[in-house]
Amino acid sequence: MTKRKRTLVSFFSFCLCLSLTTSGCGLQALLGNKNKTSSAGTSKTSTIAVSLNDNDPNKLLITKGIDDLAKKEDIKVNYLDSSTSGDNSALDGAKVLIYQAGNANLLKNAQTDKVPVLALSQVPAGINLTGIVTPDQEKTGELMAQSLVSKVSEGQVVILQGDPSETGSQELLAGNKSVLSKYPKISLQTFASPPGSESTAKQSLADYLQKNPGKVQAVLAHTAKLEEVAADALKQLQLDKKVLLIGGQATIPSLERMAGGSQMSDVDTNPYLQGANAFQWAQKILNKEPLDISDSITSEQGEIPAKIVQVKTVTPENLAVIQKSYVKTMQSAQQDQKQQTAKAKPQSQSKTQGDSKNQGGSQDQGGDQQGSGGSDNQGQNTGNVPPGVKKVTETVKTETTREYLDGQGKVIGTEKTTNEQVKTVPPEMLQQEQKAQSSQSSSQAQGDQSSQDKGSGGDSGSGG
Repeated sequence: MTKRKRTLVSFFSFCLCLSLTTSGCGLQALLGNKNKTSSAGTSKTSTIAVSLNDNDPNKLLITKGIDDLAKKEDIKVNYLDSSTSGDNSALDGAKVLIYQAGNANLLKNAQTDKVPVLALSQVPAGINLTGIVTPDQEKTGELMAQSLVSKVSEGQVVILQGDPSETGSQELLAGNKSVLSKYPKISLQTFASPPGSESTAKQSLADYLQKNPGKVQAVLAHTAKLEEVAADALKQLQLDKKVLLIGGQATIPSLERMAGGSQMSDVDTNPYLQGANAFQWAQKILNKEPLDISDSITSEQGEIPAKIVQVKTVTPENLAVIQKSYVKTMQSAQQDQKQQTAKAKPQSQSKTQGDSKNQGGSQDQGGDQQGSGGSDNQGQNTGNVPPGVKKVTETVKTETTREYLDGQGKVIGTEKTTNEQVKTVPPEMLQQEQKAQSSQSSSQAQGDQSSQDKGSGGDSGSGG
């Protein structure tokens, strides 16, 4: 059995991150002294490789946390999907690997190439880690059990555990039992689910419910996938309104089930903050700065420095706020992806513009896209960098609003906090952005002039 050892008396609270407005969400919850962390620590663009779990329904929220911090730094983030090969070329140029899941050969190659590995959410077996960023798994288990005993004090309870060999899964179960052990009239039945065996867990749950009619009071499902299969099983047996379903990983679908009354509670594990903290630690590793260590996790590989992300219970009282935050952050992440795709198109079109002057319709469409990209840049850069500038600082001020709602969703109280952050931006980065903006504006002007010339020539011919 693994355990987490506390090394500091207190730990920062980040429970408000996903209740931020979309524009401010990425900067409110940063840890440590950000004045020290900047791209000035490296002389050229550095690369962080990231391998996430494609089956994690909160994957996009994690990437949003990473990307919001990376976009203002001179750091390239290289995402490696499940189809990425595990050969050495996958890590070419990477100085740090953030690993949640994916091709296990990436870990072996990172060890061989001496690329530091920063784990996310779980501890991979047989790998010496530089650190790990994870939600507070034991606390998550405790919160799940506390939600249960607020409604039930006796009867049978089924626990759907994740991979029993994984550190976080063990801590979750320990958290459940630390609370439920105080209630002798509650009996537990645990079904473990190694990776890929969720369908087996669903069948095991259904069989147990049928063999014990009217006796099972609740189901505790540790992961989003297990919550889904438990909800399906309860619905098929028409028990979704009779047996309490309590989850350990909030997602947009689970929050929708709560709103519909087929799930009692869940736990917000702050996926956005997981990504933001993972990037921040990776950046510290790049800059050879000490990690702001507040916890550690004991594993087979020894004591691992840990950044523990705080969690909170999702209840009917705070459901509306958390659900809105998840949806807004997910929509923002999807919009970011669309913008990245849109920005790539004008660059590709500008390279072939000289060879396609006769294709007026296609050029006009490309010109519109370039104009849109230019407008985005103008919003970010309001002027040229004056001569002789050696240092540029940005001051970013964000505001967090917490709303307190009653059972009907009516706001009965609000609380606002502000955070101001100053960070250093290399003048070279601003100059490069301005050059790109100027180039796009020039290309757009040429396209407009070409269209005007063609229109003028057409009118003259018609008049003759």
